[in-house]
Amino acid sequence: MKKVLAFTGIVLSLLFGPEPAWSETVEVKIIKSTYIPAIIKIKKGDKVKWVNTEELLHTVTSGKAPMPDGKFNAAYVKKEFEVTFDKPGFYDYFCELHPAIMRGVVIVEAP
Repeated sequence: MKKVLAFTGIVLSLLFGPEPAWSETVEVKIIKSTYIPAIIKIKKGDKVKWVNTEELLHTVTSGKAPMPDGKFNAAYVKKEFEVTFDKPGFYDYFCELHPAIMRGVVIVEAP
């Protein structure tokens, strides 16, 4: 009887308990000195992974070009760089080596 009650409790908690928090990883590719996509929308707790597909070095630096704001920075991304966004808001970023042409925005929404 105890096993049946325990099993019933587990099933009920799965059906009616709080929704599990799932995070996603959204990929931004660096292709021909461009962030693709340049503007992305994610939920709080999601990750963004920048993938450099070129031989050229690039940075992923938070802030409005050419002024970094110190929230995140990957100097000289050879392959990949990843950031988890825990607060809703708008996060501008750019490449410090190519600030006139390489810019992007991450929009983080509350769940």
